[in-house]
Amino acid sequence: TPVPSRFKEDLTASIRANFLGFFWGRLLLSIFFAVSCFVVFVLLKIPYALLLATIAGLFDLIPGIGATMGVTLIAFIALPQSLLISLQIIGICVLLQQVEENILMPRIMQGSINMNPVVLFFSLLVGARVAGLVGLFLSVPIAGVIISLFELHPLQNGKPAPPQLSDRGNR
Repeated sequence: TPVPSRFKEDLTASIRANFLGFFWGRLLLSIFFAVSCFVVFVLLKIPYALLLATIAGLFDLIPGIGATMGVTLIAFIALPQSLLISLQIIGICVLLQQVEENILMPRIMQGSINMNPVVLFFSLLVGARVAGLVGLFLSVPIAGVIISLFELHPLQNGKPAPPQLSDRGNR
């Protein structure tokens, strides 16, 4: 088998925890973005606030570029109504996106997948470069799996470390 038997349980648990943690974190961030957009759109009396906020939240599920794509689409949808409304939407959504990406995302993702924000950002860059949009979705959970496996099974001199005496009762 490609994965030694002593790693299978840890690998399965790590994959489950990292993928579920990442997607729950993304969902939570997208809900924040959609609700925030809705509240601000209603306060500014922007027509179709619920529809526009829903579009923003759905696009925000795409890591990295989703919110920008959604905001651009919303601005184009609102453009026939008024240039001022479109500019307000862009300004508000960019501000909300910055709050989400720079304040909330590092905390939520670190809590849900236990990954340093710098590693998270680097994994997004590598994932986008290697596999495009699919890489954006899969890079963070895969990096989380790799990190957790190294934490569970450290290497010594390039080889798996021997089990500790305290580990024998757990296996």
